[in-house]
Amino acid sequence: DHTGERYVGDITHGRMEGQGRYTFADGTVYVGVMKDGMFHGHGTLHFPERGKYEGDWVNGVTTQGQYTFSDGLHYQTDQWDYCTPSDRRFYSEQVHGLKPAGLSQVSNKDPPPAIPKDAMM
Repeated sequence: DHTGERYVGDITHGRMEGQGRYTFADGTVYVGVMKDGMFHGHGTLHFPERGKYEGDWVNGVTTQGQYTFSDGLHYQTDQWDYCTPSDRRFYSEQVHGLKPAGLSQVSNKDPPPAIPKDAMM
C-alpha cells in the first residue's frame, strides 16, 4: 500500500489469484480475473473520467477487447470516422451538429474543461 496501489480479492500462495480488484496509484481500476499476480482471463480496466477497456488477458497481455470512451463511444480499429484527417469534427459534433461560426468547439466536451491558471507557464 506504500506505492498507492491496492488489491482486494482472492490470494493463493501469497499471489493475486482468482477474482479481484486492483487499484493503481493514478485511480485506474482493474476488476477481473488474476493468475499468478497478473491479469489473466476476462476483466475491465476503468480509467477515471476517460473510459474503460473490457477484454481478455493471458499472462498480463491483452488478447482482445473493446475500449469505450466516457461518452459511450466505442473505439473501432476499422471504420473509425471521428476526428480523421478528412473530417476533423469531434464525436459530439457529429452527434449534435456543428455550432454557429465563431462558437467552435475546442474539445469533445462542451463546454470544455477549464484550464488551470498555472498550466501554461
